[in-house]
Amino acid sequence: MAHDLFQGTMAYVGAIPGETPPWHGLGKLVSADVTAEEMIVAANLDWTVWKEPAPGAQLRTQDPETYDRYLVMREPVGPDEACSVALGMVTSAYEPVQNHEAFAFFEPFIENQWAGFSTAGALGNGERIWVMARLVGDIEIAPDDMVERYLLLSTSHHGKGAVSVRFTPIRVVCQNTLNLAMRGGTGVCTIRHTPYVRAHLRKAQAEELRIISEKVFDGAQQRFRAMADRRMQTPEMFAYLERVFPRTRLQEQRNRTPHSWDAVWRILADERVTPRGTEDTLWAVYNAVVRYEDYRPTDERLEESRLARVWFGRGRGLKLRALNAAKAFLN
Repeated sequence: MAHDLFQGTMAYVGAIPGETPPWHGLGKLVSADVTAEEMIVAANLDWTVWKEPAPGAQLRTQDPETYDRYLVMREPVGPDEACSVALGMVTSAYEPVQNHEAFAFFEPFIENQWAGFSTAGALGNGERIWVMARLVGDIEIAPDDMVERYLLLSTSHHGKGAVSVRFTPIRVVCQNTLNLAMRGGTGVCTIRHTPYVRAHLRKAQAEELRIISEKVFDGAQQRFRAMADRRMQTPEMFAYLERVFPRTRLQEQRNRTPHSWDAVWRILADERVTPRGTEDTLWAVYNAVVRYEDYRPTDERLEESRLARVWFGRGRGLKLRALNAAKAFLN
């Protein structure tokens, strides 16, 4: 496939005037009042998955028939697929979550006007899908420095990973995807793919999750504002970078700085990323680290691969380390 984006498309709400639509123009624009059903169709996610015994699977129980391993299958989509597609190998305990069930998770938020759909799509052959909704009410960190609040739900159809809901703030001035750390060290609610997954999805939604979201983002607002108020001298900024990107012993001996430090320092000097008034703060250096991780040069040739890294992979871990380092400086 030319793109890792499933079937070369996704759906998004709105667009910034003058800017290229997301995903290299492959995104399909939908209206702000889009329904869950319309979003599913626009994102090319109106298909189902199921389990079937894998080749060579051993029968474990007769009544009901249970095998030791299964394939997760997807129905064919589009004119180029003539038969079903295998997405992954799972155990008998795994319970598939249909795409429409993932979207239904957000319906109470949409109906109560607590949030609106933002983006949706899938990667690869449909192994991972995501639905992002923007919560009503932005966070003002400093003048002309706003943070939008999002919930990002993702689920996989290949047996790797749970259903997860991430509290995902995005800094408007430079589109940095920030991270939140809750109790347990991560800003994620997870639900395993078990026979009870649907009941847990219903329990987790609506008012209960809205209350949790408000508490999480209220805490984030206080922390981010405190970071914007925390002035830092150059030696302190280097000490912060040492926590995030530790130098090797050889670099210490030769008094050299890693490439990542130099890159972060250049980002700090960019007024498009670091507005005047907060350029010498903990908030500024934290956002420079996030910016570096979100957009650093890698061997990833596809924008979709970058997204998978910063949302679900190593990039997320690095940004959590940066946030925890910032918390240590606040303390």
